[in-house]
Amino acid sequence: MNDYDLVLLLAEKGFWAAVATLGFAVLFNVPRYALPYCGLIGALGYALRFALMRDGMGIVFATLLAALLIGILATALAQRFSVSGILFAVSPAIPMIPGSYAYRAVMGVVTVANSSSLARGGELMLALDNAAKAMLTILFLSFGVALPGLVWSTLRRET
Repeated sequence: MNDYDLVLLLAEKGFWAAVATLGFAVLFNVPRYALPYCGLIGALGYALRFALMRDGMGIVFATLLAALLIGILATALAQRFSVSGILFAVSPAIPMIPGSYAYRAVMGVVTVANSSSLARGGELMLALDNAAKAMLTILFLSFGVALPGLVWSTLRRET
């Protein structure tokens, strides 16, 4: 894949992430002036995560770095508009929740539970692996979104 194709792929992923972000922003009654910023933050965060994962980074750490980007941008915009950073951070973070891993984990546990054979250890391990990825990704997503705001408020109090 050449550079042009990669840029187009990242733009496509970012576009659809922006659409999902705007859907959640409207659902959460984000003010109109903030909608374009939320869409842009969602597109940039998702495109960063996709690019990192494409280069071989795991979903957990790629999500952490993308969430840090979302948190930094949300904190900067919150300071500019004198509002809470949550306004700009929550809706861009939601499309990065790993629903497929959580689904596969639950379905794996259900498959193992309904199995009469004791030779389902591999399926159980796969379900636990998917559950661990889903939980750690959500944990790191939350941490990455919250950390820049916490650091900013701490630094602001010290000065």
